[in-house]
Amino acid sequence: MTFPQLPNQSQTRIERPREPTQQELWLGPQPTERPSRRWLWIGLGAGAVAVGLVVAAAVVLATVVFSPDAAVRRASEQMSADLASGSTAAAYAQFTPALKQGLGEAELMSALTELKVDGSCRAEFTRAASVAKEGQRPRGEAEGHLVCGSRAFDVSYRWEGDPLLLDALKIQPR
Repeated sequence: MTFPQLPNQSQTRIERPREPTQQELWLGPQPTERPSRRWLWIGLGAGAVAVGLVVAAAVVLATVVFSPDAAVRRASEQMSADLASGSTAAAYAQFTPALKQGLGEAELMSALTELKVDGSCRAEFTRAASVAKEGQRPRGEAEGHLVCGSRAFDVSYRWEGDPLLLDALKIQPR
């Protein structure tokens, strides 16, 4: 009988676990190095800042666009544009019934012609505020200047109701 050829055991080496050094024994097992997540945190931080800016911009935009003061300013600018362009019918349609009784459309047109208010006029409002209190009808006031070339006028509007209707109008040369 013949035995298969076995490797020479004197040539094979038995692998033993490595003995820890004195320093390793003293310090204990060292953690393995983790991959750096520096760019991950930078990216997350930049994303959080961007989201914060978008939210802040949305809040500011909503406050500015939908505030009662902004509605008074827009209505006043539209009224000034209608008066300056000569479309008194559109301006007169925004008057309250009480103001219509006190000021006719023909009287409005003659007053604007007398003041020489024309299409070159531009309104600049220095103050537009909503003065309504809780439980009252919406009210607002706007004051500013109407500049027509070298001429300038002080303009004051008082609005009330929902939708805003013009309750008082004052245009005086400066």
